[in-house]
Amino acid sequence: MNLLHLDQTITMAGEVKRKISGIFMKFLLVFFTALLAWAYQAACPPAPKKVGPPDGLPITTPRIKLRDGRYLSYKEFGVPKHSVKYKIIFVHGFDCVKHYAVIATSASPALIEDLGIYIVSFDRPGYGESDPDPKHTSKSLALDTEELADQLELGSKFYVVGYSMGGKAIWSYLKYIPHRYEQVRQQGEYESIHRDLIIGFGTWEFDPTEIENPFPENEGSVHIWQGDEDIIVDVTLQRYIAQQHPWINYHELAGAGHMFPYADGNSDAILKALLLGQS
Repeated sequence: MNLLHLDQTITMAGEVKRKISGIFMKFLLVFFTALLAWAYQAACPPAPKKVGPPDGLPITTPRIKLRDGRYLSYKEFGVPKHSVKYKIIFVHGFDCVKHYAVIATSASPALIEDLGIYIVSFDRPGYGESDPDPKHTSKSLALDTEELADQLELGSKFYVVGYSMGGKAIWSYLKYIPHRYEQVRQQGEYESIHRDLIIGFGTWEFDPTEIENPFPENEGSVHIWQGDEDIIVDVTLQRYIAQQHPWINYHELAGAGHMFPYADGNSDAILKALLLGQS
């Protein structure tokens, strides 16, 4: 009898252990399923905020409607278009908006007036009051910019200036719409910031070192300005690009960092070099 009781006890203990093991495995399965679901949701970007009526963010500046139905917001600086001599499209940098067009806000008002400079800055897709572009690429931004110029009637030629990550856009302009340029200038190099990082630090559709001179007859020029103490855009990268393209006018500023356009006199110097060819 004692042996039978012991055998039954051992059998029951084994069943209890198997039940506990089964419950534990089910718990682990539920836990890891929930963890994977959370990780998937965390990895997916949130839906972009709506802009405009009836229930979106307020619209404070003009917008144009693009070829695919998206809206692009812009802001104008300088002299009125009817009396303009120089037309410049400014491309803002990372985590920024159209209001911070440094060459317009930091340059001398007298210089802008005397030279007859008109500057338009726009919110890149997903920034500010511009709709996001789920299919955003380097080429699509170039085409957006060209469409902005056409709808604002800037003419067949215009100047472009890109600051910080806006400089990346300038390479796409040189690649896809070089025929629209008077001259080009760069200042260093979830639908806005994240997409910037994805495109800017991902695989580009083209190699900047393989771009051909868009102005073989010297009908325009390309400028790069770079601070040699820039800790965001490595100066050695810009030096290498300039070495590969002798047709680029490379300006290196000793002791300057990434924010050099905001220093007194630098925006004036940039505009004079771009528009008047002054060194």
